[in-house]
Amino acid sequence: MKSLTLPSWIAGGAILLLVVATATAAENPNTIAEKAYELRLAGQVEEAVQQLEAGLVEQPQAAVLHYEMARAKLYLFDFPSMQREAEAAALNEPENPKYHYFAAIASCYSLIDAAHHQDEGRMKTLGRHAIDELEAALASDPDYHQARFELVRLSVEMAGDVGVKVDDTEPHVRLLEEKDPVLGAKARCCLVDEKEKKKIWDKILTDYPEDSRALFEAAEGLIEVGDLERASECLDKAIRKNRENCYGLLRLGMAYSIQEDWDRAMGLTQRYLLLKPPIALKAFAMDRLGRIHSRMGDEAKSRELIQNARELDPHVWQTFMPPPQEIFVSP
Repeated sequence: MKSLTLPSWIAGGAILLLVVATATAAENPNTIAEKAYELRLAGQVEEAVQQLEAGLVEQPQAAVLHYEMARAKLYLFDFPSMQREAEAAALNEPENPKYHYFAAIASCYSLIDAAHHQDEGRMKTLGRHAIDELEAALASDPDYHQARFELVRLSVEMAGDVGVKVDDTEPHVRLLEEKDPVLGAKARCCLVDEKEKKKIWDKILTDYPEDSRALFEAAEGLIEVGDLERASECLDKAIRKNRENCYGLLRLGMAYSIQEDWDRAMGLTQRYLLLKPPIALKAFAMDRLGRIHSRMGDEAKSRELIQNARELDPHVWQTFMPPPQEIFVSP
């Protein structure tokens, strides 16, 4: 049989097409991350991790895949993997302040884990890393107000306890008060006593009575100082303006649980479930509702709800406080 020899220009074109096809075969990393995020919200975190692992084999430097993997690993309480992936995201895309911010959040969770193991040296290292990552976020975007607030909060609440030296927080607080009065109020509250905190939130509610974000943050602040009735009023108004503020119902429910007001805790958790949250958060709320029933003496109902929660999400979030909001926003 006579062999077929392609003209050089055709052969070259075929090679070029092959190269282009190979180069475009890998799926867009943002698409992979989004799909993995949707799987995790649907209670399928193991499937999400598998998709991310496959994506990282093809695109090991895709920061968004490392970022979403870090969030999945946090949800699974795999702190070493979470820390490694969060740092990889920041390393591969150092100009993205969001990745530095999450690396700081990851360091805080790793620090808590180190505290449980009484590893003081690692606690100090992680505390320093959290501060450094927040400063890196602000270097990338000085207007990243959430990172500036977190820098203030950690400087006040964490740094001294783990032996990390930090700069004066007052300039950061003043800058926030100027550029973002709501977060500025929240930052100022890190520096004052409960009486002053109430005054600060009174002023915010007077200045921004119809602002959903101000209402939500005021509710959070009032929960912190134990004024749960006013917090409930603010949260009701915030939810009417923006349904996503319903996350605050979980926090308020936790506060009533701490006070052992089980009826209020139950009512708030049931209300949250009626708002049809994502499966992962629905499973958490259902698990919490089961534990409330247990405290009220109804063990049969408790077991039923906890079992239902695990059927929704086998890796339902297990701590007393709800999972961080940072892992429930699109990557």
